[in-house]
Amino acid sequence: MKLKKTTALMGTALLMVALTACGGNNNKTVAENEKPSNTATTETNDATNEAANSTENTPAAAEPVTLTVLNEGAVGIGVGLVDDLLVSKEKELKDGGTDIAYTPGSQFEGAAFGLYYQKFISTKLKEKNISVKTEDWGWGEPLIQKETAGFLAKNIPDIIVGETQMPGFAQQGLLEAFPDDMAAEIREKLAPAAWKPMEIDGKIYGLASQPGVSSLFWNKKLVKEAGLDPEKAITTWAELVDNAKKVTDAGKGKFYGGGVYGAPNFGGYLRYGALVAINGGTFADANGLPTFNSDANVEVIELLRTLNANHPAGLMLNNNEGTYFDAWNKGQLAYLIDGPWRAQECKNVGLECGMAPIPLSPNGKPGNVTIGAAFHSVPVDAKNKEAAFDYIRAMYSTEVQQLIADSNTRSPILKEIAETDDYKTKHPEMYLHYQAMIGNVQGLPTFAKDNSKAWQIFGDAAVKSLMTDGDIKAIMDDAQKRAELVTK
Repeated sequence: MKLKKTTALMGTALLMVALTACGGNNNKTVAENEKPSNTATTETNDATNEAANSTENTPAAAEPVTLTVLNEGAVGIGVGLVDDLLVSKEKELKDGGTDIAYTPGSQFEGAAFGLYYQKFISTKLKEKNISVKTEDWGWGEPLIQKETAGFLAKNIPDIIVGETQMPGFAQQGLLEAFPDDMAAEIREKLAPAAWKPMEIDGKIYGLASQPGVSSLFWNKKLVKEAGLDPEKAITTWAELVDNAKKVTDAGKGKFYGGGVYGAPNFGGYLRYGALVAINGGTFADANGLPTFNSDANVEVIELLRTLNANHPAGLMLNNNEGTYFDAWNKGQLAYLIDGPWRAQECKNVGLECGMAPIPLSPNGKPGNVTIGAAFHSVPVDAKNKEAAFDYIRAMYSTEVQQLIADSNTRSPILKEIAETDDYKTKHPEMYLHYQAMIGNVQGLPTFAKDNSKAWQIFGDAAVKSLMTDGDIKAIMDDAQKRAELVTK
């Protein structure tokens, strides 16, 4: 899609990117609750000194710069000057009994993740006379509305953050392209899931330091009760359907086969979007026009209809995402397609779970959609662009990426860490996730016009297909016609 000029964005045209984002805060709860048994032995100052000593010396900026950065839930420690927040956060954790010791290469208390993440970045930026001030604009629709207003008023932070809305902002010409040398380094050193969804016309416009992609998880106890091998990973859609039905039959109303969250919202689209990618389908073409009624998409909806029958009535389409995952945590569903945090969350709630790549359709190829990917970008109207790009560089530094690796909740994007034998051995599940991050990964599209309405049309058609026995192709044909009217 050709990049549009910012001036074409004024007024209601900007609102087309108003998507309800999801997933960025999913990791917050997991990280806060995670308490790995193998804690480390070095206090925060020692770990920070190691980060400082390993950083290449860079001349300080001529004058100090205060960078304004939007908070992202999984790594945020509050609002204000980060130097002040680090002091108060460390005290809060210690007073609450959290062991904040951390030695790189060892697991640590999950509640300390944000503290170290911000401290490592702050240490690197101080070398360039850059300090950081954070603001919290929320997530989802409130965040998008504030960002939209900020763009229109040309009053926007130096770094903004978001998920499904960010490619649309880039397409509208609202974001600054990464410098060519930085983009080349990113392509060489980082997993595509971190940047590929933010690549427009050969330029990169955003980066996520710990993006997620989906995998298949299964509750070994329920699978075994259905007479199936709990250690065997299924590899095909046919196996998924067959196994889900066997578990549902064995459960007799107490537990079900499950499969994937399928509500008409971005929590659903981000998860079963992976099935669309696997089957060679798309939600939109390169010009942002709908492709709802393709044969590949119809086959995905047919699969979802079958899986819906292996859930408690109404659960798969429940707009409250938490209700669905609460059922999983209570051991009521056997199969689940979800992001990498689910591996640690299984341990947190006492479930023995298997994890494997998402099964393939008969003619499918591995594919995925980023989920829980908090993309950081520099607006064209940012006041401190050079410092903002320094911040993003720090996000993929060795220190920050090692911290992410040690958290065991997400995979690092830095290849030199993720592809080591040490990482493969210590974090086999997250290495499996990393392998998916370097494959065929995409983000959800932004439609050429009236984006929210187009997604609503698709979601309504998907729900109708799952809740009735109507002809799915006819339902999607009708949705295609209506979506074409609002996007052209």
